[in-house]
Amino acid sequence: MSVLWGKMVTNLLEVERAGLDGFDFVQTVDDFIVHLKDEDKIQLKEQIQENGIPFMVCTVPLPGDVRVTQKGFNLYLWIEELKKSIGLLAELGCSKLVWNNGRARVLPVEGEVSDLKEQVLQFLFMLCEIAMNFDMAVLVEPLGPCRTNFLNTIEEIDDFLSRAGKDNLLSMVSLREIDHIGLSLPNLGRYIYLIDHIQMENPQRSEKTRFCPRPNDGYDYSPFVKTLEDMGYSSTVSLPTDADADGLAFCRSLWGE
Repeated sequence: MSVLWGKMVTNLLEVERAGLDGFDFVQTVDDFIVHLKDEDKIQLKEQIQENGIPFMVCTVPLPGDVRVTQKGFNLYLWIEELKKSIGLLAELGCSKLVWNNGRARVLPVEGEVSDLKEQVLQFLFMLCEIAMNFDMAVLVEPLGPCRTNFLNTIEEIDDFLSRAGKDNLLSMVSLREIDHIGLSLPNLGRYIYLIDHIQMENPQRSEKTRFCPRPNDGYDYSPFVKTLEDMGYSSTVSLPTDADADGLAFCRSLWGE
């Protein structure tokens, strides 16, 4: 089955390059959208209206230092801010909001945390309410214990998200996180109903920096791709910021495109 191919971007130059390299969409990472100047926002909207590349997948536009699990987190203040930002993302072509900042959901190592987990659930519920107005899905990524201490496995994600009762609250998977979240490829297909986005990178390289898959880079991607094909995955796949036309061509070849 065919998928849509995206490139992660952190600045406007990378957005332009992604279009030239033949990507279908871009995915914002870090605080790219948060720090955009007003004139840049206007320019982006004009570019997309002129058949520019859409910002189909976007990081939830919260500053990187905001902790949803922090006591005193002002949920309603940030929800009002998100309403404005998500409206802009809709104009840029966004249909998926990614929440994969592990630090934003770190729980205290001591003391009662049940109320903080409920705070996260309430945040996700209200985020989904906003996203639904723009036909967007909210995707929460399971992350290994080196990145966070909450929602570390796909099983935890499945159980926790179901409590919100929102049809547009789903998940995603990064190849580099597969081993760290204890997810085997044979079990990946069990969560086809939950997974709506894939991030594909070389899992053997640095854990801090993502690297695009390349021929002869020492990793065999075929078992991962075959698993996705066998489970009928046909949504979006993003490649890291260093991806180019050659990297995209290689990844497409893995899918037989």
